[in-house]
Amino acid sequence: MSADPRADPPIACSLDTGALADRVGEWRALVASSVVSVVVVPTAVYLVLDPSDASLLAAVALAQREKQCCPFFAVAVDIGADHRTLSLTVPDGAEEAMAAFVAALRS
Repeated sequence: MSADPRADPPIACSLDTGALADRVGEWRALVASSVVSVVVVPTAVYLVLDPSDASLLAAVALAQREKQCCPFFAVAVDIGADHRTLSLTVPDGAEEAMAAFVAALRS
């Protein structure tokens, strides 16, 4: 994050209640169809994707939309010889937001 706290995005989602419910459904569908394991730490979640190109594309598209409504998330994709992992991380102090996100994935 930047040295100027005014430049940091707020720890908040801009989706309204209906859109948030739809987005949670999208994340749950992605986890059910394309994720082989989930690793959680207090400020990050790592979604290990199945090896299909369709799963990678779906994960990246969904993560990009998530970044639009929750700009405090840092999103990255790690592509290795034997894995593809989508990671979403939050800054220190946003552990509660990450816990809520992970809980929504698992509900």
